[in-house]
Amino acid sequence: MKLYDDGAFTALSWVKPALDTTLAQAREALELHVEDPTHPQALRDCASHLHQVQGTLRMVELYGAAMVVENMERIADALVADSVRQRDEAYSVLMRGMVQLPDYLERLQSGHKDIPIVLLPLLNDLRAVLGENLLSESALFTPNLAAPLPDAAAGAARELPAAELRTQTLRLRLAFQAALLKWFRDETATEHVRRLGEVLDRLRGLSHGVEPRRLWWIAAGLVDCIADGSLQSGVSVKLLLGRVDREIHRFAEGGEAAFAARPPRELTKNLLYYIAQAESGGVGSARVGQIRAAYQLDALLPTQSELEHAQGSMTGRNRTLLDTVSSAIKDDLLRVKESLDIFLRGQGADPRELETQAESLNRVGDTLGMLGLGVPRRVVNDQREVLEQMARAQRPIDEGSLLDVAGALLYVEASLDDHIDRIGEAPEEEATGEITLPKAESRRVLDALMREAGVNLQQAKQDIIAFVESPWDHARVERIPELLEQIAGALRMLDLGDAGALVTAIVRFVQIELITHRRVPTAEQMDRLADSLAAIEYYLDATREHRRNREAILDVARDSLQALGYWPLSAIEARIAQTSNYASIPPATLAPQPPAPPAAET
Repeated sequence: MKLYDDGAFTALSWVKPALDTTLAQAREALELHVEDPTHPQALRDCASHLHQVQGTLRMVELYGAAMVVENMERIADALVADSVRQRDEAYSVLMRGMVQLPDYLERLQSGHKDIPIVLLPLLNDLRAVLGENLLSESALFTPNLAAPLPDAAAGAARELPAAELRTQTLRLRLAFQAALLKWFRDETATEHVRRLGEVLDRLRGLSHGVEPRRLWWIAAGLVDCIADGSLQSGVSVKLLLGRVDREIHRFAEGGEAAFAARPPRELTKNLLYYIAQAESGGVGSARVGQIRAAYQLDALLPTQSELEHAQGSMTGRNRTLLDTVSSAIKDDLLRVKESLDIFLRGQGADPRELETQAESLNRVGDTLGMLGLGVPRRVVNDQREVLEQMARAQRPIDEGSLLDVAGALLYVEASLDDHIDRIGEAPEEEATGEITLPKAESRRVLDALMREAGVNLQQAKQDIIAFVESPWDHARVERIPELLEQIAGALRMLDLGDAGALVTAIVRFVQIELITHRRVPTAEQMDRLADSLAAIEYYLDATREHRRNREAILDVARDSLQALGYWPLSAIEARIAQTSNYASIPPATLAPQPPAPPAAET
């Protein structure tokens, strides 16, 4: 077994207790407000605690978790301002965040990388309460929406006349709204959910074009997942079905042409995302299986076991997901840069065209945040604000400013490449089949072993002091070999073999010189022995604290043991193997021995 060692402490281990305490205080404040809504100060305290947590998470560069707390704080502020319509939903999702976030941080402390995609469902519910777009609309989930539809998604053989299509669609919309409202009021009544599916099937039967049929078919698949219990009907799912209702209205008013001109791709992508998240994969519905196959959903998202482990580590087997996300981000950035170039070369271009590029940068910023790239996300958001100000005529448009935006986007691309290079490679230990412990677990093992080694070393030093003060009572050093052998064994278990060999050499000196031959060491020998023990002690401290260049500390121990005649260790061990008896090994060449101290007066 080889322990995983990243060479540096994660700052989370230092701030985690304070984070847990502050989150607990925020939760207590929220519970106090829910119990007595007439006192808003508790809610203000909750928002204040969340602001403190968000600042700490950003300080330790856990941007995904910070995004969660940022949205939680915004909900708390909105509750204080009484600008949230569904207060119960807001309370519920806030409480869920306060329960789930400590678990997420605990998993990070247990050695998992900070892959914020595991927080996506919670983030979506938080943003849904705030009435904002869902983060799954970004490049984190990229199904091929151009995939051909199977025969099961067939519809009308030809387009219906506009008036007839409008009349039938509006009638079906009323049925959809009625079933949706009844389901909102009683989520246990599955007949209302199934009624939603029937309406969607009838809408597909009215539709001739691919885009409306795609939406109704996939939306019906989401309804199937809700009906068979494989998908929980959270705030985000309800919001999606509300958006489906609005698309029904758009279809009634604009007909097939409206969907052909502006397909509801973002909504379709969100529907597919939640179908992919369904626990059992909608096994009770043949339609869900066809949807998963048509859009290869199983290949787009990690498996359930990977989701339970921070949705994978994005190393090795999950690099495909990261490459897909990277490609989508780069495509968006390229389109923005090309549009800026065209805008620069155009004469009399309308500044409002820059709004479209600002919206693209907003999606890119959300995606970068989900990848934990806080600094590039901030850069993108800054450039988005610049473009928005130009589009609103709040900032002059000049070549220098637009070139600055393009240059900043180049930096973002380079940061993304670096992120992939650092995360996407599997550790060498995995290639050899060795077991790699999570980082935090390795640290706990390391701390425990180093702590015990330090205790043993202190006891050995006290025994040597007692040996000198006795004076030269060799019985005082008889425990030292056992104490030091335990240290050497711990170092070898930690793959710190060089340090372990030096400790073993000290053991051999004590065994042969002091115990077997019962020599009285010279002052120089005692100094050398003290130097070697001090070097080992300093090395143990440096290892526990993950200091760099700690191997140089061992040079002091090597020099001291070489002066004592007990290094290299291999020569001593070879002689021991030949004789199998310490007594037959002559003492090392010693400096002239000091006269024995006078016997103590009685």
